[in-house]
Amino acid sequence: MNDSFFQVDELIGQDTALTFLHSFLKEKDRIPGVLIFHGPDGVGKWFAAERFARHLLCLNENSCGVCDSCRLFMKGEHPDFIQFPKNKNIAIGKDKDPEDFTIRWLLGSRIIYKPHISQKRIVLFPEAHRINNEAETTLLKTLEEPPPHTKFILIVNDLSKLKKTIVSRSVCIPFQYLPQTKVYSIARNLDKTIKEYYGGSLNPFDISDEQIEEWHETVKNLCQDPILVLKLENWIREKMSDSKGKEKIPNIDFLEMISLLLLYEYRRENFENNIRKIHAILEFKSKLHYNIPALEYFLLSQLFLKLSSSPR
Repeated sequence: MNDSFFQVDELIGQDTALTFLHSFLKEKDRIPGVLIFHGPDGVGKWFAAERFARHLLCLNENSCGVCDSCRLFMKGEHPDFIQFPKNKNIAIGKDKDPEDFTIRWLLGSRIIYKPHISQKRIVLFPEAHRINNEAETTLLKTLEEPPPHTKFILIVNDLSKLKKTIVSRSVCIPFQYLPQTKVYSIARNLDKTIKEYYGGSLNPFDISDEQIEEWHETVKNLCQDPILVLKLENWIREKMSDSKGKEKIPNIDFLEMISLLLLYEYRRENFENNIRKIHAILEFKSKLHYNIPALEYFLLSQLFLKLSSSPR
């Protein structure tokens, strides 16, 4: 196997995931029908999925970069690599003539046929949590018994966002946060700027650095004073209700990013005096993904009550 394709030096800190992928590529006939890459955003899940797909589709079985399959893959034109779009919810689709990149389109006009070029076909859901409930239910039977020529890769940051019936029928490959030293090493290789508040990720969310910097400035200016903290809560609620933003992201992701910024500011200044605030933020983060409608608004009220009353 040509390990150089995987660029292991760039996929640093994901030894468990690489062990899975190397094992599968050594015995391609034993690759499970459904793989779930799960873990924090910005730590290499999409990178690994794309590289794994190209390697599996290669006509020379080594990601040679020169065969017809590899050339089409690099151009984004491979007919046997179906990647659903990012930042778009995935619906079940119409009964007749379903729209492209809906589940009925996939099941009725793509995977029922044999691959065009390669021996296998890869279907990649880069944001599997965007498959709506009806579409997920329709897809379930196919995921239980995928066609032998088709492999599914689902990427998600939290397994609880997928149906348990799907998770139980898949092989789940874990990804983890990276140590800061490794994050900076990767960033240097990619000539990328890394912010300390990203934690163990190259970029925790698919959103521009400029937007995050704007949010950071607001958080920094308002988070330390008990009175201004209330203004910060109001600002957050306005952002959550603003559906016209150019880079609108889900409220849960937005609150996760705000949590990272708050943690960074409270660690950076008067850490000992801010420990109660830090614990409050960590508790807030731990409950954000309970999958209860509108829970984030209640949790937000609880959090800012603690932030405004906790002594510095």
